Amino acid sequence: MKSRRRTTKHGAGGGSSNRAAIALAVMGALVLLYGWNSLFLAPKAKAKEEVKKELVAARKEEDDLRRNLAELRKLANDTTAREAELARLGRLIPGDPDVAGAILALDETARQAQVAMSSFVPTPPAAVAGGPVSISISMHVAGTFPQIFDYLRRLEVLDRLVVVDTIQFTAAPGGAGSPRIEADVKARMFAAGTASPPATTALAATTTASQSGTAALPKAGG
Repeated sequence: MKSRRRTTKHGAGGGSSNRAAIALAVMGALVLLYGWNSLFLAPKAKAKEEVKKELVAARKEEDDLRRNLAELRKLANDTTAREAELARLGRLIPGDPDVAGAILALDETARQAQVAMSSFVPTPPAAVAGGPVSISISMHVAGTFPQIFDYLRRLEVLDRLVVVDTIQFTAAPGGAGSPRIEADVKARMFAAGTASPPATTALAATTTASQSGTAALPKAGG
């Protein structure tokens, strides 16, 4: 009986030793794991986090650059549109009154619309305070109603700005086919420059008839 009890005690002491050894092994493994994490994994995780932050910052910078590029492109398109509009306005309201060029343009327009322009009387360019130079014109055209309507429509898209103030229609005498009418058109053209009375006075003198006070032009389309 005594020897059996001694064996039992010895076996219990061995179990405690084993548990202690296991605990020490576990603690050692934890220490090694912690050391491995501290020496190798933690720096990598930190570096990964830094790379992630840099990637987020780079993406934000890319988005900002794309947004700035879009704004610059929009600004460039707006600038191009403004330049085109300024060029169009430069054609509509030139710097020089160029009354002679306006006469030719209006006569060509009448020819295209197949109306007969029998007179064109411009007034000397008059400077308006705070505004462009204004040139009043009186025209007498004849044709069918569709032809005169086409002529007025063409005036709206002419490269030179023409503002029609009044139109007075009268029946044209005789004529076969479609009824013909005559129209007295009073309109205005404009120029951005200053008026030059001597030149325009000479031009008005050459375009004024002796009796009716109108200038006789070749009939267009008639």
